[in-house]
Amino acid sequence: MSDTFWVALGSISTAAGFGVVAWQSALTRKAVKVSQDALEVARNAIIVNEAVAIDAARARLDAQAPAVSVRLTDVQWPPYAWSHVGMPVNPWPAGYEWHFPEKQDERIVLQARVMVQNHGDRHVNVEYGGDLVREVEHRPRPASGHALWPHQGNGVSPNLFLYKDFTIKELSENYEASQEGRPLPHRVTGTITVHDSRDSGVTDTWELELTGCPVRPRQSRTGVWLIDTDIDTGSEALEFASHPAFERTYWISRQRGQRLPDPTYSTRGTSGNRSLPPSSPPQLP
Repeated sequence: MSDTFWVALGSISTAAGFGVVAWQSALTRKAVKVSQDALEVARNAIIVNEAVAIDAARARLDAQAPAVSVRLTDVQWPPYAWSHVGMPVNPWPAGYEWHFPEKQDERIVLQARVMVQNHGDRHVNVEYGGDLVREVEHRPRPASGHALWPHQGNGVSPNLFLYKDFTIKELSENYEASQEGRPLPHRVTGTITVHDSRDSGVTDTWELELTGCPVRPRQSRTGVWLIDTDIDTGSEALEFASHPAFERTYWISRQRGQRLPDPTYSTRGTSGNRSLPPSSPPQLP
């Protein structure tokens, strides 16, 4: 036979060998893909089962959670004048003007009464932070933590205020920020945290805020500011949520600092705590 025949035969054999290798590689890739798909299905099944278990645990803790509501009421309008002798009791005189810079450091107070009500059948522990004060003998005192019983004063925490005084210059900066579409720089803020004595339970946290633009410039005179007496209620000049939302933290063990994570339904999910809408807690009438 000629050399050409043997060369041709060798080429055919080589091609056949390549074909076998390619076929084996395809089978291997298919097997790997099947294995990966099976692992992904198993992994997702585990994640879903964990999510269902976490949801069930959350539902159990929700059913045992303290039945507490928080709301802001009696937002003072017009704002009271600050007094060094105690809680303010009088507004500035109608039509009073602040001439800058001579009177820009005079002060007024933004305040609202805070109602914390226990609707449940057992006591809860309440803690305060920020600009929350209690009126004691007509003087503001920092609000301290306490137990709130359901049948004491209808379960309401009394004489509690979101309270802070500001210079007229600071509140003029709020007005200027509002006109420029910027966040208002000066705010009254407070935090209310509620939980019961259960080690495995929940903690509810309310972030309270009161701000706004109670003073405005007099259009006809430069450097003169006044309270807008054309406004009937503080809701037109002040910003606040009368029924603020709360964030709920779920605890496996409060003492050991172990939190229950959020349920995750995807391998790309993240853990954390969820925020409940304002309608979740019971509300005062």
